[in-house]
Amino acid sequence: MQVGGLESKKGEKVSGTITAGYTTARMPIDIPVNIIEGEGDGPVLAVSGAVHGAEVIGTLGILQVLRELDPKELRGTLLMVPVGNQSAFQFGDRVTKWDGGNLNRQGRGNRNGTLTERIAYYYYHEIVAKSDALIDIHSGNSESYVWYTIYESEVDGASEETIEMSKQMAVAFGLKDVMAKSPWKGTFIEDAMRDGIPAITPEIGGGLDFFRNAQDQIDKCARGITNVMKLMGMLDGDILTESDEVTFWAGETEIINDAVGGIMLVERDYGEYLEKGDIYARMYNPFDGELLKTIVAPADGYVLPSGARWPVVHAERWLAILGSKLDVEKVSFE
Repeated sequence: MQVGGLESKKGEKVSGTITAGYTTARMPIDIPVNIIEGEGDGPVLAVSGAVHGAEVIGTLGILQVLRELDPKELRGTLLMVPVGNQSAFQFGDRVTKWDGGNLNRQGRGNRNGTLTERIAYYYYHEIVAKSDALIDIHSGNSESYVWYTIYESEVDGASEETIEMSKQMAVAFGLKDVMAKSPWKGTFIEDAMRDGIPAITPEIGGGLDFFRNAQDQIDKCARGITNVMKLMGMLDGDILTESDEVTFWAGETEIINDAVGGIMLVERDYGEYLEKGDIYARMYNPFDGELLKTIVAPADGYVLPSGARWPVVHAERWLAILGSKLDVEKVSFE
């Protein structure tokens, strides 16, 4: 398998980087790549983390698989990118510090575009386009927590077979909630699916739960990766999920803070149903405790397992997402 200047042989692991460009000071902008090529023939699975630099649960899950996986047990090839955005990771931010770009809104990228567009171009063409399936792992950051897997059930230009396989991958990853429709467009998984590459975005874990349950988050992330490998015939063994049922959701409405920040206390939990205008949280003055405002649901919907929970909230901060329940299905891979 060849990726950029890296080349692997059967039964070995190799590591290196792809240089996507240079900063103004001529520092290289690198994408780290690990290739694990099994001794047996099989498909190619790409797995990435930290496309948003502060979201590192995927990074930790990838590194655990990288340490533990024996190439002799593998059929096919893993392309693993533990840190998709070097700049965002370095500064613990969601976006590329060099130009403020969101790497997961660039589609296939542009070889001659902004620095973020160039990173997207090399990531997509050297990693995603050479794969038979994609897992792009995201998470909460130090202030937020998420716990579901996204696949897009409606993507213009994607075949029914690609959408169905993406759904199976989302279920196999093992979380009990799956978002089958999301409000976010321009993502890597959409373009992958248009190219016939089944793709999912697990959103798993985050800082507020990490203090007590760090290893559990990492283990379930790593297990999700190996579950998909088992689904694809790359590994032997049973697919282990956290529930024998999966609930499918449509993510529809984001709750976003306005220009007034403060101390926020959330009053609604995941799974609760809100009608438009119902109170989601209250914002207080951090100096005297005065109620600054109530934060209300902008539309009807269930509170999905995704949101900012740390009480210090800045202006224009994303807070939560509301959605509707689409279906509940028994987990089966027969």
